[in-house]
Amino acid sequence: MLVRGVAAGLLATCVLSVLILIKQWLPQLDTITVMDSIAHEFALSAGLPTPFAGWLWHFIIGSLVWGWMYAVMEPILPGRRPMTKGLYYGAMVTLLVWFAVLPLVGAGMFGLQLSMIQPLVSMAQSLLFGLLLAVTYDWLSQPRPGG
Repeated sequence: MLVRGVAAGLLATCVLSVLILIKQWLPQLDTITVMDSIAHEFALSAGLPTPFAGWLWHFIIGSLVWGWMYAVMEPILPGRRPMTKGLYYGAMVTLLVWFAVLPLVGAGMFGLQLSMIQPLVSMAQSLLFGLLLAVTYDWLSQPRPGG
């Protein structure tokens, strides 16, 4: 169960990463810069180049933390369909990002110090991530022929 959650988290993080790379031309919405500021002290002490630490942090959180948490929470999430569960999970991730992560890195509540549209961007990213995570987790949970 947890391995499927981590694998689904990795796939969802990869897809989200492509979207992050596409939108990186908007510096105020650069998720990796936000993640890099969280990992800055770690990066300095480990001698890692930036934004490498931000990308590393992004993949660790997306795969291990969010993927593992989804696997644990999936049975109790509202709804019967994976898409519904994923959207609920994405909404929970959005709230955590708005009220914990963004204020932690000095972006203020909802990330409004970065941009007026940051709340919408982080919500869209989290909902998409939750959706991809849930659908992938469900697909990995299906019995395979001959296995």
